[in-house]
Amino acid sequence: MKPNKLSSRLLALALSLVLSLSLSLPALAAGEDGIIYIHTAKDLCAFSDSCAYDAWSRGKTVLLTADISLRGVDFEPIASFSGTFNGGGHTISGLTLTDSLSPAGLFLTLERGAFVHALKVEGQVTPGGTKEFVGGIAGRSYGTIEECSFFGVVKGESAVGGIVGRNEAGGLVANCTVSGSVSANRYTGGIAGYNLGTLRACINSASVNTSNVDPTLSLDDLSIDPASSLTDLVSVGAVESRNATSDTGGVAGYSSGSLLSCINRGAVGYPHFGYNVGGGAGRSDGFMDFCSNYGMIYGRKDVGGIVGQMEPYLHLSLRDDLIARLRTELDKLNALVSSTLDDVDSTNDHISSRLDSVSAYTNAAVDDADSLAGQTIDFIDKNIGSVNELTDRAKTVTDALPDILKALETAEKHAGDAIDALRQCDKDLTLNAADRAELSAASGRIQTNSAKLKAAANSLNTAVNDLKEYLDGSKTWNTDAVRRLLSDALAALSDAMSVMAEISTDMAKIAAILSDFLKDAAPKAHDDIQQALDALSDAAASLDTATGKTRRLIEDLNARGSLTFYPLGDGYQDTLDSLFTNLRSTMDELDALSDGLSADGSTLTADLRAVNDQMNAVVNLCLDIFVDMTDADASDIFEDTSDENIDAVTFGKVRGCTNYGAVDADLNVGGIAGAMAIEYELDPEGDQKESSSVFDRVYETKAVVQHCVNRGSISGKKDCIGGIVGEMDLGIVLSCEAYGSARSETGSYVGGIAGLSSAGIRSSWAKLTLSGKSSVGGIVGSGSEDTSSSAGSSCTVTDCRSLVVVEDCDQFSGAISGRDLGVFRGNYFVSDTLRGIDRRSLSGQAEPMDYAALCALDGVPEDFLSFTLRFVCDGRTLKTLRFDYGDSFDFSVFPSLTEQSGSYPVWDRTDLTDLRFDTVVTAEYTAYRASLQSDAQRADGRSIFFVEGEFNETDTLTAAAQTPDPNAFPQLADNRRTALKNYFSFLSERTLPAMTVYRSVAEQWELSFPRDALAEHTIRYLPPEEVSMDHCAVFVRRSDGSWQPVETTSMGSYLLFTAEGENLQLAVLTTAAVWWLWAIFLALIAAAVFFIVRFARRRRGKKAAKPSKKENGAAG
Repeated sequence: MKPNKLSSRLLALALSLVLSLSLSLPALAAGEDGIIYIHTAKDLCAFSDSCAYDAWSRGKTVLLTADISLRGVDFEPIASFSGTFNGGGHTISGLTLTDSLSPAGLFLTLERGAFVHALKVEGQVTPGGTKEFVGGIAGRSYGTIEECSFFGVVKGESAVGGIVGRNEAGGLVANCTVSGSVSANRYTGGIAGYNLGTLRACINSASVNTSNVDPTLSLDDLSIDPASSLTDLVSVGAVESRNATSDTGGVAGYSSGSLLSCINRGAVGYPHFGYNVGGGAGRSDGFMDFCSNYGMIYGRKDVGGIVGQMEPYLHLSLRDDLIARLRTELDKLNALVSSTLDDVDSTNDHISSRLDSVSAYTNAAVDDADSLAGQTIDFIDKNIGSVNELTDRAKTVTDALPDILKALETAEKHAGDAIDALRQCDKDLTLNAADRAELSAASGRIQTNSAKLKAAANSLNTAVNDLKEYLDGSKTWNTDAVRRLLSDALAALSDAMSVMAEISTDMAKIAAILSDFLKDAAPKAHDDIQQALDALSDAAASLDTATGKTRRLIEDLNARGSLTFYPLGDGYQDTLDSLFTNLRSTMDELDALSDGLSADGSTLTADLRAVNDQMNAVVNLCLDIFVDMTDADASDIFEDTSDENIDAVTFGKVRGCTNYGAVDADLNVGGIAGAMAIEYELDPEGDQKESSSVFDRVYETKAVVQHCVNRGSISGKKDCIGGIVGEMDLGIVLSCEAYGSARSETGSYVGGIAGLSSAGIRSSWAKLTLSGKSSVGGIVGSGSEDTSSSAGSSCTVTDCRSLVVVEDCDQFSGAISGRDLGVFRGNYFVSDTLRGIDRRSLSGQAEPMDYAALCALDGVPEDFLSFTLRFVCDGRTLKTLRFDYGDSFDFSVFPSLTEQSGSYPVWDRTDLTDLRFDTVVTAEYTAYRASLQSDAQRADGRSIFFVEGEFNETDTLTAAAQTPDPNAFPQLADNRRTALKNYFSFLSERTLPAMTVYRSVAEQWELSFPRDALAEHTIRYLPPEEVSMDHCAVFVRRSDGSWQPVETTSMGSYLLFTAEGENLQLAVLTTAAVWWLWAIFLALIAAAVFFIVRFARRRRGKKAAKPSKKENGAAG
């Protein structure tokens, strides 16, 4: 029995273990179909735990069977996944990754072969750590993400996207959508932050980098250590003044891969902040095909509706492809050695062995040359961005310092004037001991600090001059030296700011002391005190200017990230040493062969001589490489081949893209691309165009914008605003169309296709309104000046057509180009006011044609064949009409608008005759005018009438003087008899008597003004100088023709009364005081009372007397 019981217990234990395991690991156990099912949040957490081992998910298929909420769940991201994850259209909500490290996303890394499909994610991904590679679905992806969506917040520092932070080469994101918000400092995209793969048919509706930190900064918040490195200097600042973002895109922040048929609908960027901002990609040297933007795009510099900074696709090599040539020469050497080996008698083991060694060394040298080329390219690619940014910061300092130094010099001068004035004040004033000591001490400190300020200014000047020599190529570029000089400049700035703060404090103390004595001082002392105070005020103003400019400069540098410079790999020097070792060994073997050859080996001798000659060619080429590396010139760095094999180009190309959104920035703003350039000198306000080579390199560049259309409004604050491209340093714009508008607020170089160009524009059409201060052109604002070109510029404009309107331009405007810089061929335009290039139309270059001829041209776009009339109010299009060239419209086509409280609508134009361009008529609500004043005035220039109401800007009050008609006023008194008669009429009318009577008609007027919403108006009237306000009355004529007095009140010199209607006649009657009538009246009343009382008393007396007589008679 015992064995049976023991067996039963063991069996029960085994069954319970199996059951517990089956219950605890449901997500990890595949079903009979081999699929792992995820039903709950617990399943998802278990799945995530399993994926911590990168090989676990290979070949596995996972299916999400229900919506899952992760709210309150301790979920760790799925670390590594390489299988298939089918979301089944379900949603994972409540994803909260705020404490996790980078990379971050639902999946940290999708490995090659991974496939994520039909998954929806909602949540917040804002990790800690480096905050790099952050995405709503995946932090980093080598696989495929298809038909997925993310809704929520994604935030990090670098490579941050709504779907994936970094999409690697070979990675695919297709048919995905994002909504919510995405933000980072660099490489920020609505779909992918950094794209090396393919983004296809994705739609972003999220806002991307649209928030900004309040740009306030206190000097107390700056803590710059003069001894620190450049990296530390530019990252200091307890208060972040703004996010100096770069590479921000509606779809991808940066892309060297492909963006195919993607759409952005979200707002991108923040006004006046951020570099490289685009509706599709912030920066791209890859392929963008048939992408569209509908969102508002904002930024500071290099901002475009499709791509902010379009960098060309680059083929890089050393000078004149020297390493490639070295490889070629080594191949020749190797071939000669092989040929020599074939000619060697196999019995001559010594020579054969030597040649085998030569062959081995040359083969090794070839491998070293290949490795050297690869490492050189990697080195340049890693560091070019940091070098550009370092150059940018140095340029920023050199540009800002002259104004700061000028302000410091002015402050120093005024401080000196103040010291001189203070010395005189010390003689003139009787100060107590404490004030005198304080005045003397403060003056001494100002003198000392002024000397320090001058020393700091000299240090700044020295550092800036040295920086300029590196920037303009006078000195060979030295990264360490530039970093050191920039550190010195910022340290001097820090010293200057500290000194300025101390001087300002002392000046305030002195001003306080002197101000107390100013009121009671003697005249001589008063003048001296005032002079000192004025000098102190001027010095303070100059210091304030210098401090403000310094603060803004440091604020700008503080906002930028730290710089990282990557050294050449540890193997670079080893490879270089190996190359020369192999070459040296080859030479040694050849020398030994020469010594051991017999005189009769003529064929072998010739072979070895050829080998030796080729070896010399290899050695000389190596010397050329290292000599030439020190003599590079900027003009030899780039070779633009954009115009070659255009249709075959698939990188460095934007094709078939359309922008519908408004684009607004400061500098380099375009409807398609903000800039087409390689920015080896990135300046926030304007690039330096001439530079020595930072690295010894040659770029074959390809940048093509083809078949693109802009329909949005493009506006900029400064230079280089274009309907297609803001600034073109290279590349080609081909068969593009620009509509809408391109305007610069205060800058120049505004063009229908390109604002400023050093490259080619061909077969493009422009139909838009343009505005700028200077250099405004229908196709190009101006070509970039280039003294090496016979045309003055390398810009070429060929076979382009324009129909543009230039609304504003001070100088240099034209229907094709604002300035005659470049080569122009076969361009035509339609305009009644403009000429082709500035003030000339040039045969064969920029010729006018009539509109009918333009419409007859082959390939004319449909938008050129008709025009639109739009009526807009409050940003909404109320009505759109299509019309033909030259049509006219009357006011009946205007939409009806209702008045708003306190305001009325006004159309900005009403004349719609002979329209020859797309026209927008805008209504704006304007506050009513509270009153109208008459043109009729008194002798002192004051208006006689004002009427209060709700009037339009164009409304007027008409006051026409009428001939007075006394006969119309029976109330008038010509004599005392009539006056008395009229006056005592109150007795019959049973009213109180008046204190005045009407004497004459002083004035008679007829007023008219437009009808408004009020039935009754208050009217102000200014009586003539000879008529007293106390002795006049206002009468208004009724509809029955009678005159009725109105009640008036006074307001200053004016009488106020109310009247109905908008047309009225009024008369002003003079009055006379009749207080004497009141006196007579009162006297008569008093007399009557007196006589009545007396009469009454007499009667009572008589009645009393009769009884007395009777009584006396009876007694008698």
